[in-house]
Amino acid sequence: MKKALAFFLAVVMAASLALPASAASARVTLRLDGYTLILPSDSQPEIKDGRTMVPIRAVSEALGADVGWDAAARQVTLARAGVTIVMTVGSETAYVNGEAVEMDVAPYIKDGRTLIPARYVVEFFGQKVDWDGETYTVSITEDKSVVGESNLERWAIPMGAIQLGLNESSHRWFAYKRGFTVSAYKPNGGTGGGEVLPSVRCRAMLSDSWGIDSREDLIVTVCSMTYHGHNDSFFEAVEVGNSLTQAEYNEIISRGGVDAYMFPYTKQLSEKWGDRGILCWDLFRMSSLLQFGYTAGYVTYAEALALLEPAATLLCENFSSWEEAYENYLEGYNWWTRNDVLDKDIWSINRGNSYKSIVADKNYNTLDDTLFQTGVIPVPGVTAEQLLQSVLED
Repeated sequence: MKKALAFFLAVVMAASLALPASAASARVTLRLDGYTLILPSDSQPEIKDGRTMVPIRAVSEALGADVGWDAAARQVTLARAGVTIVMTVGSETAYVNGEAVEMDVAPYIKDGRTLIPARYVVEFFGQKVDWDGETYTVSITEDKSVVGESNLERWAIPMGAIQLGLNESSHRWFAYKRGFTVSAYKPNGGTGGGEVLPSVRCRAMLSDSWGIDSREDLIVTVCSMTYHGHNDSFFEAVEVGNSLTQAEYNEIISRGGVDAYMFPYTKQLSEKWGDRGILCWDLFRMSSLLQFGYTAGYVTYAEALALLEPAATLLCENFSSWEEAYENYLEGYNWWTRNDVLDKDIWSINRGNSYKSIVADKNYNTLDDTLFQTGVIPVPGVTAEQLLQSVLED
């Protein structure tokens, strides 16, 4: 850790946001993933001693970081995805997960606002920072180089495409629109609540729909449901159906209602998919959860992909194309929601139409079947098992 921080400091010093003194009064623009962050008029970044300083919450909350302020100690605490940063007003020493890092500028208070050095904060959180001296623009993006040659994002995007497209009007959320405000989350599709950062919406959605309120919750949920999700319930229903005598089965069908079509549908899917069941209904949702969790600030980009690796591996081992996988997903969705789709074309109803729109979108072009031949290339240095163990030990 100390060597890593020493290297980081050298990089920062070599490429810091150094600016001429004449720039001190210039208006600085902050952009995240290509979108300009909209900041209150009294919370604008500024240049001091040749460095870009930002109000505590200006960047931190857009990245999904929790922000704390200890007035007595005059300390700022930022926590995101397992990384905790502590900075003290007037001190050039920051602490990253307890390790001291020397900065070349100290946080300070101006007009009741605490300003912190932009580059240090975002790079501590694994982001890339670029400076445009002509437009006085700080551009922040995810440093995706940390995952090396891994192809897990190429698995993640199509796996989560329908869920993200339906709920968020975008098929991709890995460092795509964190700086762009979205509608506040409302349970059951309600409206109102104004515009919020994606990190705020994703936290609300994870909490309301999944009971996920922390990094630990997310990691445990994904690691559990990848192997033991709704597919377990499907196989239990298959077992119940198989235990019935023909007379008992006929009696259930004769009653009408949900059972009259769900028992035949369960039997139909069991015969069609065998021991795969409705596997993709579980696996695809893990991608959505992890993209939401990344945007919420619960896991890093690399961690999100590492947590998806088991699901992507199961997908690759059990299916040979995106069309086959999506057929399984759609039938799993209709089974779980108890939709009466017997003798209906699943590609033309409910989420089947969403799949067809993805296929038709040539600009999207993400359903690459060659992945099923290439296989899954893991993220170096981190696995889902390690992440699960780390939160269980805490």
